[in-house]
Amino acid sequence: MAILYDPAPSGSQEQGVQVSDIVWDSNQHTIRIGTTKVVLTPTEYRLLFPLRYGVPVTYADLAQFVYKYIVDEKMRTMMDKHIDRIRGKLRGTGVYVYCVLNYGYLLLPEILPADEPREHSLRTSKDSSAGD
Repeated sequence: MAILYDPAPSGSQEQGVQVSDIVWDSNQHTIRIGTTKVVLTPTEYRLLFPLRYGVPVTYADLAQFVYKYIVDEKMRTMMDKHIDRIRGKLRGTGVYVYCVLNYGYLLLPEILPADEPREHSLRTSKDSSAGD
């Protein structure tokens, strides 16, 4: 499997957040990205924690780590719902949980298309005013 990732796309000054910048608090089930604190449920935290190295983690490994269960269709659906909630909580932080098709998930800096309008981006209003 080949994953192509350029950590510093040309012309982008907003790609300052790296996965290694995230501070993990297992007791509080929170992560801190810069000055932003993200509060997660225990299950969300257990799903996100194995992704902390910025490398893909298989669905099977996540199911075993989080639920102590073998992955099947119902398990995948449950994980997908939790990942969707995590993505919502990470919105605007500069990191994103990517799906690696037919494999698993990957946590990397959020990459937005260059032609994506500001008002439709996943950045917070505080972030969008920084470039003005």
